[in-house]
Amino acid sequence: MSAIASRLIRRGHALAMPRLRLSPARAGEPLFVIGSGRSGNTLVRRILVASDQIYIPPETFVLGDLIELWPRAALLTWRERVWLFCAHFEKHKHWPTFGLPNLDEFAAEAMQLRPRKLRPLIEAFFFYLARKSGSTATRWGDKTPWNTYHLPAIAQMFPRARYLWLIRDGRDVALSYRKAGLIADFEGAARRWCDANAACARLARWSPNVMQIRYEDLVATPETAFAKVFDWAGLDFAPRMLTADVGSLGDVEQLSHHASVTGAISTSSIGTWRSAVSESELASVPADFHRWLTELGYA
Repeated sequence: MSAIASRLIRRGHALAMPRLRLSPARAGEPLFVIGSGRSGNTLVRRILVASDQIYIPPETFVLGDLIELWPRAALLTWRERVWLFCAHFEKHKHWPTFGLPNLDEFAAEAMQLRPRKLRPLIEAFFFYLARKSGSTATRWGDKTPWNTYHLPAIAQMFPRARYLWLIRDGRDVALSYRKAGLIADFEGAARRWCDANAACARLARWSPNVMQIRYEDLVATPETAFAKVFDWAGLDFAPRMLTADVGSLGDVEQLSHHASVTGAISTSSIGTWRSAVSESELASVPADFHRWLTELGYA
């Protein structure tokens, strides 16, 4: 897809956002964990999966791209569209985290789908992943920080879904990105944090289905914070979920930057920027970084 076409499609989704005011959340709809990476996203996924009520796979990365691309595939046959869909996942560098050799089996199943539309195809895909992982959950969700770059498209496709917006002190986030080797410099990581939260804030202005919660609360008072999240999401919470062994999570075992997720919930990473971030790094952040710190309560 050309850059111009991509911008036009994204602009179209953004212009349609006001319609979301008329789309209150509905029971059984998916749950999207949104916000900047390094904000407790994978921890939240672990606890949600421990409930056995919802399945959230490893990060999907290409979901937003697929939704934006789909109108351009209108002239293809259904078989061609199904294989285009599958190829987007299989060809991504993080495909091995799903633990599947390919999506041939899913493609064969998808050929029988009715109606032949993108939303049923996406839903079938997530439930296929759940089944292959051994989950019997009747609800699905997604936890991919990259989705913040595609929220208008995703929200138009799933207007009645719930969107859990995780926030965390941007200085700790940028430091975590840098230490994990995901973004080389503090300035670039700070930019990512700003962009992600700005996108979530725009969605929250139009959608009644966004809940904001702090990473610091999730790790400091997990029983209280997660009970609140579960109640909002329409799920049943039990304290045992905070320490339950959920088995393999795919990306957690394969990617070193998720290493701490399976350990005990801890406040040890709160405020680490104070002793690990230099004055020059703090001075390098984007102009709107401190504005977002203030707006999100981290001034």
